[in-house]
Amino acid sequence: MKKLIISLVVVSAAMPAFAGKMKEIWQSTNESVLETLGFDEGDVSVSGYKFEKTNDGLAVKTTVKGKYKVQGIVPTFDCTTSYKGKVGNYKLVDTFCDQVN
Repeated sequence: MKKLIISLVVVSAAMPAFAGKMKEIWQSTNESVLETLGFDEGDVSVSGYKFEKTNDGLAVKTTVKGKYKVQGIVPTFDCTTSYKGKVGNYKLVDTFCDQVN
């Protein structure tokens, strides 16, 4: 019982730190996507965050939709932001975006 309580305390202490790192990755992904596409936050919405482990780090896949139309079509992009490193110590490598329509 004592070991269970100790392990719960250790896990509980680690959760806020992990959540903080995920928020940093989320923010840096947003900034990198906007910079890569050349948009401001008011021009597009970034959604559909999918976190995938890679051989050398992490990839975050997102969908970006314009808040406007070009010739009747809302521009949409699929973006992948790559991070290198290990859990808790990821460094942004690059962001690639492909226009879907």
